[in-house]
Amino acid sequence: MPSQTFSHTAIAFAPADEVWASLDRPDTWEAIGGVDRVFNPQIDEAGRLRGFSFDSVAAGRKYVGTATPRTRDEGRVMAWNIENSEVRGVTRVEIGPHEKGTTVTVTLEVESQGLLSGLFFPVVATAIVNGLPTAVDGFAAGLSG
Repeated sequence: MPSQTFSHTAIAFAPADEVWASLDRPDTWEAIGGVDRVFNPQIDEAGRLRGFSFDSVAAGRKYVGTATPRTRDEGRVMAWNIENSEVRGVTRVEIGPHEKGTTVTVTLEVESQGLLSGLFFPVVATAIVNGLPTAVDGFAAGLSG
């Protein structure tokens, strides 16, 4: 099955703790890329996001998917296993110090599921490559006071 990895880094002119806290807000994932709408978020008693459902639109078609926890290294990395009818993969956000704030690196690893989705995969890949930098830059800018 076809697969591809996309990554983009931006600088948020905000402290790392503020950037990290934003990752536990469901609506943040709508701003990061690959997700158009988040619903049914699961939040634990400490306020940490533990999963969610989402919609993604590619080539005018809506796909419903799920995000389940993959990696959580407090203050550094949050990653989700993502899956819908056409693709599965990992969405990973890494943050780190920067002299002007915090670096935010978003990496999407996606692979098609099945023969028909393999044929559609180039459309999905094009949508991601065209949208990810804008989404990550916008997310970082939204955190910059």
